[in-house]
Amino acid sequence: MRFDRQKFYAAYTSAFGALNDSQRAGLDALLSAAEADSEITDLRWLAYMFATVKHECAGTWRPIEEYGKGKGHKYGQPVTVTDPAGKSYSNVYYGRGYVQLTWDYNYRNMGKVLGNRLLYEPSLALDADIAYGIMSYGMRTGSFTGAKLSRFINASTCDYVNARKIINGLDQADRIAGYAQKLETVLRGSVIAAVPGGVPTPQPAPVQPAATGQIFTVTAASLNVRSGPGAGNPTVGAPLPQGTAVHAQQAQDGWTQIVVQATGVSGWVSSKYLQPSAAPAPVPA
Repeated sequence: MRFDRQKFYAAYTSAFGALNDSQRAGLDALLSAAEADSEITDLRWLAYMFATVKHECAGTWRPIEEYGKGKGHKYGQPVTVTDPAGKSYSNVYYGRGYVQLTWDYNYRNMGKVLGNRLLYEPSLALDADIAYGIMSYGMRTGSFTGAKLSRFINASTCDYVNARKIINGLDQADRIAGYAQKLETVLRGSVIAAVPGGVPTPQPAPVQPAATGQIFTVTAASLNVRSGPGAGNPTVGAPLPQGTAVHAQQAQDGWTQIVVQATGVSGWVSSKYLQPSAAPAPVPA
């Protein structure tokens, strides 16, 4: 899936206010990572992921270190680890990244999943691409808390409030759900390549007549004929049943001017409900 940046930032500014250069650069990196993520199969998943980043990273739209660096928490204590080459490191596994990854065992797991040295070099979680990979994998598979995106956002439901359990119980759940609702609207309005989650699947390009007089047949069960090229124009005569043969006159913005072969009625119909017939024929006199 891809997003029109101009539309995205215009809608984002309307929903949340203007971004500074640093925020915009961070958000652009996040969008690029999301566009390359073939595992995201529902636009609403992305809306909730982005909402999580907005909250966890305090609106910076960049991977950050936990404020206080784990002070007062058990995961804030140094842990010694040794890499395969025998080199030892003393690291503190406080929150880092887009989702604030904590605990040495989570760093170890994500390092294995992503194939990097995250356990030995936890600062790698501050790299935007790695931070995105951690977030996507963890939220999709439930590796953080056992809860995952598909449990709360699927074909039958979209529970942005309880989706917070993917990360941290119900802490600030309502606030983040509000972000997600707005971000869904922003993403939906700027998506170029659509995905499931309520976003319409892109339709084939409307059929365009090859030449004046080409015969088409109606594919819709009932197709309105209108006085002009657009749904806002009045209808002309009775709707055309499926299989009706029509002669194409011209095409304009997804609409085709036609003459009904059997009756001579003329008007405009939506081009997507026309299918070329097997053989051309002359236009009725």
